[in-house]
Amino acid sequence: MKALKKTGFVLLGIVSLLALLCSIAAGCVTNSGLMEQGFLQYADTKQFDLSPTLYGKSALAIARYLDGQANTVPDPRDEAKCLFSEDEMLHLADVKGIVTGLKAMRWIGGGLALCAIAGAWLMAKKKNDDSLMKNIWQGFAWASGILFTLAAGLCIWALCDFDSLFLAFHHLAFSNDLWLMDPNTDLMIAMMPETFFMWYGGEMLKSLLPIFGCMLCLLISWLKLGRKETEGTEDKQ
Repeated sequence: MKALKKTGFVLLGIVSLLALLCSIAAGCVTNSGLMEQGFLQYADTKQFDLSPTLYGKSALAIARYLDGQANTVPDPRDEAKCLFSEDEMLHLADVKGIVTGLKAMRWIGGGLALCAIAGAWLMAKKKNDDSLMKNIWQGFAWASGILFTLAAGLCIWALCDFDSLFLAFHHLAFSNDLWLMDPNTDLMIAMMPETFFMWYGGEMLKSLLPIFGCMLCLLISWLKLGRKETEGTEDKQ
């Protein structure tokens, strides 16, 4: 029972922290200013007659579509037309599904976590149990350790072999091969080559660093203070 209780608080911590991380990730993916900055650095669209002066409007249109604010991506050269081909839009719809999932995790995961904490608090109050905060501290600390380790592993993988990580993500996230594009014939990949995604991933990591820093501090504080305090309380009992 005690082990099950600890596992429950660890799962609570994982859900809560994932909700926060997913929220920030969704915000980065739909950030038109960040997208435009990446286009200006890495896009090469001369053969498609898309001037860099139109990258800002293109980025805003893509961001609005991914954020669910528009049903298509209008071409800034002629807004009556779509910027991308039918296959490219099908792939972008798949990406939109991922963004929708990230946003759903923000609200569903966050809501479930708040309800679980509120329920645990009511039960602890009813039983006059003052160990709730220690249990939450421990659960969130171990959840931080798990997520931090996974994130560190992905970062190491990206630094060592970004190509294989890029391919693994696409094979895992998409059930079709629409993401296999040719920069000579497909505007989307000409705007967003692999170097664009390497850079974008780095920018996203920068946005997540404060959260990972807090998670690391939480884990260290538990290992140095909380665990000893809990062990001392258990010894007295």
